[in-house]
Amino acid sequence: MDLFLIFLTGFLIHIIISMEFNLISAIAPYLANFFNIKASSVITLNLGFSIVGLLIPLLGTWADKYGKKKYIFTSLIFFVLGAFISGISHSPSVFAIGRTFIGIGYFSLNASVISYISDFVPYEKRGKASGILRIAFGLALLTSPLYATFMIETFDNLKGIYIPFAIVGIICLFLLIKLPESEKVNNEKIDSNDVLNILKNPVGLKLLIIQFLTVTAPFTIYSYLGIWLSKDFSLSQLQIGYVYTAAACGTVLGITMSTFAADKIGKQKFTKIFYTIMILALSLIPYSKSLYLTIALIFTFAFGLDGGWTAYQAICTEIYPEKRTTFMTLLFFTNAMMITLFTLIGPLLYNLGGYKLIASIASVSGIVALFLFFNVSKSLD
Repeated sequence: MDLFLIFLTGFLIHIIISMEFNLISAIAPYLANFFNIKASSVITLNLGFSIVGLLIPLLGTWADKYGKKKYIFTSLIFFVLGAFISGISHSPSVFAIGRTFIGIGYFSLNASVISYISDFVPYEKRGKASGILRIAFGLALLTSPLYATFMIETFDNLKGIYIPFAIVGIICLFLLIKLPESEKVNNEKIDSNDVLNILKNPVGLKLLIIQFLTVTAPFTIYSYLGIWLSKDFSLSQLQIGYVYTAAACGTVLGITMSTFAADKIGKQKFTKIFYTIMILALSLIPYSKSLYLTIALIFTFAFGLDGGWTAYQAICTEIYPEKRTTFMTLLFFTNAMMITLFTLIGPLLYNLGGYKLIASIASVSGIVALFLFFNVSKSLD
């Protein structure tokens, strides 16, 4: 019963934080009109969200010391508060503050929920555990644009979008009360130098670099995919939405494959195969002249990326068993660092070389990440 509630709570948490994260790009035009700001300025509303992610590793050690359940509870309160503030906001500054609180919750919960569940699931079955949470991400990716469109058409305000997130978050807080606390690590084993010690370890550092390089691909590719499709293929907003839906289907299929096959094949082998698929598809996308081929390549890219990343995340949960949350928060710290960096320099890169330059950077990042993973795998055997 405890294990069922643990997975149910973790699944619900991942649904709401992933839906909120994925719907922002879909409601960008609405936000521009709602706040009466330039469409190009909407991206600046995400800076607080990503910047707070840079502080998350400092909180990860707290979770390992005093209990992951308490850490999840506190992080979820930040998310609920942020959702409420964003929902009632009538100015871009207030909305940005709300998203900053959501950012604290998003990055903390992404790292701590999988870390918490890993304390109750043996490593041999952890691929399935990671897959269940990633399925929540895939479902959120599929449903968030539809959810946002429906809520905007029904309520025509931000309350309709964000208050349901806050309500589900509150339900999860009550569920958390019934869950057991994971095993705490002796305080003497963890000190303020934990993060530095992990960064000094070649294996830990390489895995973090791999994470940074890998997540560079989807953020850069998806951020400018709609603009490229509109410009090169003259697609409407609705047609572009269908292409993103194809990508989401690839994500769900890749995650499902990882959930049921990664443990059997071997997580390292599975990650290598699927990351290779991702890179091959990614390298061809900007050179495609056929819309149908482009859709197939984007589907394949998402399939390889999210299938491989699901297995990779499971591998990372066992690198530092006694400092699991500390390491996982560092993993998502790299996400925040990448989002912040490319939010700032992405427009410049796109203006310099268009989508081909963006895709080339993503491809090179993926190739280097795969090379490093082959290298670090020798130390993981």
